[in-house]
Amino acid sequence: MHVSSALVALAAHLAVIVRVLTYRKNGARHRFHVAWAAWVIVAISGGSAIELLFHPKPTGFFHAALAVLLAVLVYLARGNVARLLRSDEA
Repeated sequence: MHVSSALVALAAHLAVIVRVLTYRKNGARHRFHVAWAAWVIVAISGGSAIELLFHPKPTGFFHAALAVLLAVLVYLARGNVARLLRSDEA
């Protein structure tokens, strides 16, 4: 098992969870589909983190890179899932 890749992926998943859960909307309206998307992101990242902690298996570079990419995108959006889903093609 690539321990360093697994630790990077675990840290990235935990960072995603913390950032999405600590998002403050500051007057933004509640949108049902965005709330569900945030829940799915937290559930999948949490499940991946739990799996990496309790059922270690080989973790490759691409799994770690994907987790880091998601963490970077979530942090650039400051935890705002609506910003992640936004499209300017309207």
